[in-house]
Amino acid sequence: MKISRLILFLFAFTYTKLYSKSSIDSCLLIQINKINTDQIIEQNITVQFNFNEYSIKRPNPLFFIFKKKQTKNKKIVAALLAFPFPFGMVGLHRIYLGTAPYVPIVYIGTLGGGFGILPFIDFCVLLLDKDVTRYNENKKVFMWVND
Repeated sequence: MKISRLILFLFAFTYTKLYSKSSIDSCLLIQINKINTDQIIEQNITVQFNFNEYSIKRPNPLFFIFKKKQTKNKKIVAALLAFPFPFGMVGLHRIYLGTAPYVPIVYIGTLGGGFGILPFIDFCVLLLDKDVTRYNENKKVFMWVND
C-alpha cells in the first residue's frame, strides 16, 4: 500500500511539472495518506492541481492507463478461452464475455460448435478485432454477425 502511494505521488508530481507555468511556483495539494488508489481507479476520481495563479481539474490519468490495460487483458483471456481445445468446445469464452445461458448449451449440443469450427472462428475474430467490447453481453450464437 505504501509503494502504491509513493508511485501515485511521484506520478502526480511529474504530472504537475508538465502542466505548471514554473516548477518553483507550483504547489501540489494532495493528501497522500487519504488517497486510496483502488477508489481512484474504479470511480475515476478527478485529481485537482492547485497552483498559485490558476487551478486545473483533469480526469485522473491512472484511470485511463488501467482501463486500457484491463481491456487488453480481457481480449487476450477471451481469445485463449475461445481456442477450440479444450475450452472453446464448451463455449467458456462466451461465458467469460457474459453471454446468454443458452449459447454455451448450443456449443455443447453441436459437439463443440460444429466440431470446433465455431470456436476457432471466435478465436480468430477475438484476436483480430481491436474492439472486443461489442462482444460483451452478446446474445447471438454467431457473435461476429452484425444486425
